[in-house]
Amino acid sequence: MSILKMNKRELSCVTFRNIKGFLTPDEVVHIAKTMGAFWAYDYEAADKGKVGMHAELKSGLHSDGFFVSRILLEQENIRRIFSAQIAKEIGESCAIEEKPTCVVGVPDGATTLGKDIGEQYDINVLEMRKTTSGKIVLVSSLGPKEKVLLIEDFCTRGTGFIEAVLSIKKAQPKVCFVPYNPVIINRGGLKNILVPGVGDFKILSVVDWRVQDWDPKQGCPLCDRGSIPIKPKVSDANWKALTTSQL
Repeated sequence: MSILKMNKRELSCVTFRNIKGFLTPDEVVHIAKTMGAFWAYDYEAADKGKVGMHAELKSGLHSDGFFVSRILLEQENIRRIFSAQIAKEIGESCAIEEKPTCVVGVPDGATTLGKDIGEQYDINVLEMRKTTSGKIVLVSSLGPKEKVLLIEDFCTRGTGFIEAVLSIKKAQPKVCFVPYNPVIINRGGLKNILVPGVGDFKILSVVDWRVQDWDPKQGCPLCDRGSIPIKPKVSDANWKALTTSQL
């Protein structure tokens, strides 16, 4: 059966071994929607007066779409599917001299993805965490000859990725990085991420799925409609409020 026709129960039975090639953008978004991990602003409902809420991103931008990796990757089989897809992208893009010696998932969304990739490549998995203030820090010790690969769940503007790279560089100034940012979904339209003082990282995405976002200081069309911005990842209550605000 086609991925696009599967319900949540059927998707729960699929394994990465059932997926022969790369997933299409429509398939990835269908999985996310079916698992309850994707929200999109309903413009038709807004035209009928139900303006509801819209997403406020970590970067401060406002958006008409939002993915939640915690929900998407909650089931092990789904997480393994996306880990395998990311590994394929890495395998097809990395030259031999770029092969990583260790890997880490940008916390918290990609922590388990990093562990999966480390397992598949049989390399050391580093530990990073967020402090109570939300700052990303490296917990593991790191030698100067290591070649680090960072994994991310979704990419919008690369805010978390840049913070994670700089945190590792601060802990070990002589460390080398694999010059890629592997992600499940590139939702921001970027091709590369420039990390100050480190260099360019090419985004390797399983799929690209452009979601619109706006700087509210320059004008947000959803705010103009009367829609209220809300931070979806702050709590389950916020996510529920966002996803039900136009029903």
